[in-house]
Amino acid sequence: MDTTNYLSENDILSSCMKPPLSVSVSGWLISDNEEFSKPLSDYFTQWSNVTFTSLSRIEFNAICHDASRIKTPDIIIIDEKSEWNKTTTLIKEGISKTIPIILITNNATTEILRNALKFEIKDVLTIPFDESELDQIIIKCAEIKSANRKHGKTSIFINAKGGMGASILSTSIAHIIALQNESVVLIDPDAQFGSSSGLLSTYPKYTLSEALTQVDSLDEYALSGMLSKHESGLRFIPNRSEHLSDSIPEFKADSFREFLEHVTNNFDHIIIDLSRGLENSTLPAVSNAENVFIVVQQNIPAIQEASVLIKQLKHMFGFNQHQIKIIVNRYSNSIDIKPEEIKKSLHVDDIILVPNDYLSVSASTNLGELLATHFEKKPIVKVLRNIVNVITGHEIEQEKGFKRLFAFLRS
Repeated sequence: MDTTNYLSENDILSSCMKPPLSVSVSGWLISDNEEFSKPLSDYFTQWSNVTFTSLSRIEFNAICHDASRIKTPDIIIIDEKSEWNKTTTLIKEGISKTIPIILITNNATTEILRNALKFEIKDVLTIPFDESELDQIIIKCAEIKSANRKHGKTSIFINAKGGMGASILSTSIAHIIALQNESVVLIDPDAQFGSSSGLLSTYPKYTLSEALTQVDSLDEYALSGMLSKHESGLRFIPNRSEHLSDSIPEFKADSFREFLEHVTNNFDHIIIDLSRGLENSTLPAVSNAENVFIVVQQNIPAIQEASVLIKQLKHMFGFNQHQIKIIVNRYSNSIDIKPEEIKKSLHVDDIILVPNDYLSVSASTNLGELLATHFEKKPIVKVLRNIVNVITGHEIEQEKGFKRLFAFLRS
């Protein structure tokens, strides 16, 4: 690629769209020479998720004077003729010391190379250079950005048998995490009975199945567009659609796995409602989970099914006892089956008791009144907050002046 002219014949032949990167890349192109900038700008249009802003030295200097308000780019390309020494110094002192800087020059003299090393320039390209060299720089930038991104923690909620309450628990807990100003996504893969959008009283923009058809081209911006947003800040994506169709949507485990990788790279917490239990398509969520919450009630069939599920999880995924947590939903002292009996039957040391509160939960499911905002003083919400603290790693609420970390788990 010769930046002093338009694209060469070889470059024109290779001007088809390039494969999308795993993450989007934003950059600055600093030069006062339009003949330098235009071929590079044309090149960047070949990437669907690469965005470069062309800046003159005057424009760049103006940005540096108000650097606190700008979004820091992932990479900066500088024209050697644009006082690159001064420009690099301004970047290091006013923007960031760690941004990779690429210097493009007509003549890579010993002095330029020596100074480039001194200023910790990432790479020096000499005109003319091959397009593939720039390809590798962009790809490497995306790889580094992806590697340095956050890796969110996944928590799944599974019913031991149908109707145990995993959906309202997972939705309420995701909502509470959002209220604590932590980035969180709720995923509801159930295309037939999924209830997350109803519980949140928020109509979804896309379904999970729709998002998975585009998973190969997802970056953080496309992902954000696919996720619906509740007023609390909670992002969510259901799989149930209100539109009539001839069949129930299905998706492949590999597509779901790739989707989850994008989500975990962009959010602190991923809450997944697996109320339908273990299914082949959603197994990637189980294999990546840090916390597995099995929801039961005080009846023998539920406890029996929970026992089988625990054995499956340990056998198939190698989970240990600390990763699997038992929630006894709608707990009541008046029911004959006591906590100690449940722990003995399931061979666990601790269980979480969510008290029975029919009126509050009924209002939440029927009217879309979320527990944490409409019933925040209720005992059920206190227990939900404690479950949230287990997920986020925060300390359990103090009781009677003493810190009772995980004490709520014990009967």
